[in-house]
Amino acid sequence: MNTTHKPLLTEAVLFFSERGIAKQMLYAEFEALLDGMVATPEFADETIEAAFIQINTRLYVRAAVFFTVDFDLDGHISPLWNMPLRSMAEKAGRGPDMGGGPIRLACLGFCVDNKFKPNLWKPAQREGKSDLLMIKEAVTRNTLGILGDDREAFAIIQPEHLQMAAEDAWYGGGNVISPQARVGGQPSEQEQHKAAQATAVQEAKVAAADEQQAVYKQQVSDLKRQLDELRQLREVELAAERQRHQDHLAIVQGELHDIKNELALQQKINITLKRDLSKLQTRSASDAD
Repeated sequence: MNTTHKPLLTEAVLFFSERGIAKQMLYAEFEALLDGMVATPEFADETIEAAFIQINTRLYVRAAVFFTVDFDLDGHISPLWNMPLRSMAEKAGRGPDMGGGPIRLACLGFCVDNKFKPNLWKPAQREGKSDLLMIKEAVTRNTLGILGDDREAFAIIQPEHLQMAAEDAWYGGGNVISPQARVGGQPSEQEQHKAAQATAVQEAKVAAADEQQAVYKQQVSDLKRQLDELRQLREVELAAERQRHQDHLAIVQGELHDIKNELALQQKINITLKRDLSKLQTRSASDAD
């Protein structure tokens, strides 16, 4: 049975400024922004035009969604922002050819679901250069470190150059022999060099993938640690604020109590003075008679 393998796609988000692409990150990093684990102070209190793109192993753009995203005063994405970027990319219509054939495109004026139009924008030109061209150039430069498709390795490993293990070595041990060895010849030095080179390329790709995965894990760990520290700091600040409020309330209540006592004393003094004044007035009337 023949199985068709769908090519792997790397997902990324590019942020635009007036002059062009201001920032780019893998989608996993964008998800950290959505979760509030990190902030982007350079975008604080702004609405930014961005593009969600899917890139194949040959570094060609296969889909693009042009959306806007709001940042608060601290550089965090608004919690009200919610767009299914992957679903929109999968359902997008046929767009322009960006080198690897027509892409799937979703943007303002070119969107299947109208409810997302308020949060979409239409690519145009900045500083005399097309937004689509800037995306293509950024993907080609591969600053995100996407593991591409190694055509040289595929050219090296040709079917006629593949080596087969002897039957007694299929379950471990034994020597690897080439078709030439099975007919009495030995593989040429050039073929051995090509096979070694292909192995080295594959090992380098695996090592790079492992290293990139380790970096991502460390970044996630660091972000979680920073989030825990921020939460602890916030809790300490809230506790201190509550204590200050309680202290201030106690002072105000004490002052109010003193004022009430002084008012009551003043009322007693006023009553006494009125009584004494009444007595004096009565005595003066009697003396006059």
